[in-house]
Amino acid sequence: MHLLVTEYQGASLECLNPQLPPGVTILKCEPPDLPQEIAQEVSGPAPQGQAPLQENPRDQAAAPGFNSARSQTSVKTEEAAAQALVPKEWPYLSPAQRNLCGNSAQEKLKNLYLKMDCLTQSKKLLKKWNKVLRHQEHPKEQCVYQMNAELGEAKSFHVQKCCERDCVPQVPCSTPVPVERTVAHLNTLKDRHPGDLWARMHISSLEYAAGDITRKGRKRDNTRVSELLQGLAFSGDSDVEESEPETQPALKKVKVSSVPEKTWTKRDIKPNFPSWSALDSGLLTLKSEKLNPVELFELFFDDETFNLIVSETNNYASQKNVTLEVTVQEMRCVFGVLLLSGLVRRPKRGMYWERSDADQNLVRDAIRRDRFELIFSYLHFADNSHLDQKDKFTKLRPLIKQINKNFLLYAPLEEYYCFDKTMCECFDSDQFLNGKPIRIGYKIWCGTTTQGYLVWFEPYQEESTVMAGKDLDLGVGGNLVMKFADVLLERGHYPYHLCFDSFFTSVKLVSALKKKGVRATGTIRENRTEKCPLMNAEHMKKMKRGYFDFRVEENDEIIVCRWHGDGIISLCSSAVGIEPVREIQGYASDEESPQISQPSIVKLYAECREGVAKMEQTTSKYRVRVRSKKWYSVLVSYMIDVAMSNAWQLHRACYPGASLDLVDFRRYVAHFYLEHNASLSD
Repeated sequence: MHLLVTEYQGASLECLNPQLPPGVTILKCEPPDLPQEIAQEVSGPAPQGQAPLQENPRDQAAAPGFNSARSQTSVKTEEAAAQALVPKEWPYLSPAQRNLCGNSAQEKLKNLYLKMDCLTQSKKLLKKWNKVLRHQEHPKEQCVYQMNAELGEAKSFHVQKCCERDCVPQVPCSTPVPVERTVAHLNTLKDRHPGDLWARMHISSLEYAAGDITRKGRKRDNTRVSELLQGLAFSGDSDVEESEPETQPALKKVKVSSVPEKTWTKRDIKPNFPSWSALDSGLLTLKSEKLNPVELFELFFDDETFNLIVSETNNYASQKNVTLEVTVQEMRCVFGVLLLSGLVRRPKRGMYWERSDADQNLVRDAIRRDRFELIFSYLHFADNSHLDQKDKFTKLRPLIKQINKNFLLYAPLEEYYCFDKTMCECFDSDQFLNGKPIRIGYKIWCGTTTQGYLVWFEPYQEESTVMAGKDLDLGVGGNLVMKFADVLLERGHYPYHLCFDSFFTSVKLVSALKKKGVRATGTIRENRTEKCPLMNAEHMKKMKRGYFDFRVEENDEIIVCRWHGDGIISLCSSAVGIEPVREIQGYASDEESPQISQPSIVKLYAECREGVAKMEQTTSKYRVRVRSKKWYSVLVSYMIDVAMSNAWQLHRACYPGASLDLVDFRRYVAHFYLEHNASLSD
């Protein structure tokens, strides 16, 4: 085995990211070998045909002490270094030659260890200053000069060690190591550590370093820095230097789901819910009482609600050191003005007290303008000393609870209900809902009947508030649907049927509702079908219109269907399946429209999903236009409009053939409040 050393040539290590001043020397990476003199002394003369390497004159000009530092080598263990110096021809030498070679190898090992010590220190400095230059924590020029100074000190220390070693007289070894044991030991180490264990790192002479590292190409410099850092981490670091623990990449934890996989079969669903046979006794009672529009409106804003508003308003005014002393009669006059503002619009609030028409004269005769402004500015619905800081709508929470209770109490008892989201118009809000008539405002979750009667609503809050104490697997939308189902079950355990869109629908939600005895149908997204093997949507587009594919989950008896109508739609249900399939008139651009097949699940969802849209259509026609500077005034106006819409829905149900339209119904209530609650003293 011939161990040779490569002469290092002056070249630039263009691997540093920071820009350095011109003329500053840098570093170079080259693969090393041992000097030729060592190889010749250990293994004998070089074979013929192999020319000995000459020393580079440029390196002779450099400091002799630093030459050993430039020939940096890295050996993992002492045994590996000795193994590298043992040629294969040793077993065939004479005992005297073996003893001589063994002594020579020990002497050369001492030289190698001394060089390794210097090279280790130099490489530590190299790592240190490359890290400093990369992070740019100090001025670049100062860092480079200081790095050169420390490398110079390491070189001087190595020269001093070499001089001390040369001056110490060598004591001949009187008791040589047995040749057989040495050879056997070294051969064992060689078999144990195969391969090249020498380092690949050399330090070039600073005198001949060159290269332009002051360029402004940041991307190219970043590449050079990464190359330098890769070159520093060579295989000999762990044993030559202090032992550094190797960081192994953390193994990813595989999630093991405790929920068994779904079993899907292509067949129609077999629902096991009882048939709907509930009788709406509350609506029959309202029909027998023959209530007028005012009495229907006061089913929701009853005396208890007005007393709550009056009490909290006076309490808030007293906290502000204002003597208000508003009464329920005055509060009804204020509500009359708010209801009239949806019918008669004025650019300014004060114009309702001008003499121009009968409606404005009615307002002027009912309540003074200054009194209205004072009451409206102190309108309050909760005690500020008992507010829940976690609830964003805590200042409206007492009113929301009271209105929701009254809405549910007088809601028509129906089989089908719709759950969706709507918007309360407010241009100061950052909430946005696409696809709605009102897109900017406060988002509101609401459940309605198929005709648009609002049964329950909840303003949107942060996810952390909504998800407190809920099932995390269902998500925000799923937990809201479960809450609405609990609200319906308070009226009685009937087999209600809920319809909602793909924002809420999932197989887990439909299964959870089924356990409560509530049926559910809705559109579903692809990632919530629990790996249902339906036909791919892209493939289904190539089929003729009316084609559908379906599967049933065997354990929960839930069907998932994909239908090609005007587009590709996927639905999930626990109560309705494919049969009966009917033929409908499809849309086509030509004169003759084709007949396409429509499963029963699609027909049911199309009929029941419009409940929230009908409510939005009703409330958007005559909204309250008078608002205050308080942020929650728009929500108060929204509750007044929804209460008026619900009262009109009950009026239509009680008088199906002789009902008033919405504008006459609203005018009746507004005029009654302004005429019968006016203060005689004013």
